[in-house]
Order: sequence, then structure tokens, then C-alpha cells
Amino acid sequence: MHDPFSYLSPAAPASSEFKDRGSAFLGELAPAATAEEAMAHVACQRKRYHDATHHCWAYRAGWGESLQSRCSDAGEPSRTAGPPILAALEGRGVSDACLVVVRYFGGVKLGTGGLARAYREAAVLALDAAVLEPRTLADEMELTLPYGAQGALRHAAASLGVALSEGDSGERLVLRARVPRGSAPAFAGVLERLGERWKGGIEWKSR
Repeated sequence: MHDPFSYLSPAAPASSEFKDRGSAFLGELAPAATAEEAMAHVACQRKRYHDATHHCWAYRAGWGESLQSRCSDAGEPSRTAGPPILAALEGRGVSDACLVVVRYFGGVKLGTGGLARAYREAAVLALDAAVLEPRTLADEMELTLPYGAQGALRHAAASLGVALSEGDSGERLVLRARVPRGSAPAFAGVLERLGERWKGGIEWKSR
């Protein structure tokens, strides 16, 4: 089971090639953080491989509640191309990505089962060729605290993967925090305990 707050995304475009009974299947994977970027990648591959028989695709953008996904069989029999490509992305926990599989027909019909296997294989090979970077959903917070409390806070933040950066400080220290959603309950507990220790001298709010 994938971490509900973390996913993988391609660091750069990647390609693959798979052949089955004369047909060539070319996988073209690219980063795509939005639906618009995904469709721009699809359009690019249609132009690049303008003489191909089919340009089938799938994309996923965002994660969790914001996840968007679409796929297209692009003229192949229903559910033999787009869904297998999308399933390959889902199986790896990949998002912010668009994967186009281009087919050059080789003269031999593969049948619906053969088509589905070929499109998925081309998609899997493109993912195998890619450098997939981990990404974690996180929320931004602003913290205000006495300078004397920062040691304990920084220690706790480091153990929970919370990134801290300094804001505009004056008599009290102001920090910005990027809190991974998986660590949010534990970090909230840290803030509450420090707030009690410093008699309400620690304040925080979402940014």
C-alpha cells in the first residue's frame, strides 16, 4: 500500500520501445503537474509521431483529494490501451506525470487481451527507464516563539521531517514550517507541549 501522503513523479522525460508481432509500441513519459501540461505532452507526441497508427495516453496530476486522472484509447478497442497505461502509473504510485504510448501497426492483430498487455508493457518499460523522485504532501505554517524555545522545537522538527526557515523576527523568533501531512498530528502535539512549557508563549497558524 502506498503512503497516502507521498507519491513518485518523473524527474525528466523517459522513453521505451516494445515490439509484439510486428507492432511497435513507443512509451513517452513526461512530468506533468496539471491537466494542461499533460495534454500539451500528448499534442507534442502526436506531432512528433504524426505517422503512427495510434497515440494512446494516460495522466495523473496531484495527489490525495486533489488527484486528477484521465486516459484515452485513441481509437483502439475500448479499455485496451488507456486503462492499462493508467494502471501502470497507479501501480507505481506515480503522479504529476503523463504517459503516451504510440503504436505503429505491424499488420498482425493482437486481440483485445494482447493489446492490453502490450500497452501496459510499454508503459511499465517507460517507468522503468525513468528517474522517479519522491514527493510528499505538506502544509505551510508560521510559528512565533521565544528564542529560548527554538532548540527543542528544531530538534523535534528534524525528527518529524518538518522543514523550518526563518521569517521576519523581532523580539520573538518567527519561523516558517513545511509540515508533511503524515507528521502533522505529532507536530501539533509538540507545539502544544512546548506551548504549555512556555506558558502560552508559542503561537502558530496556517499560511
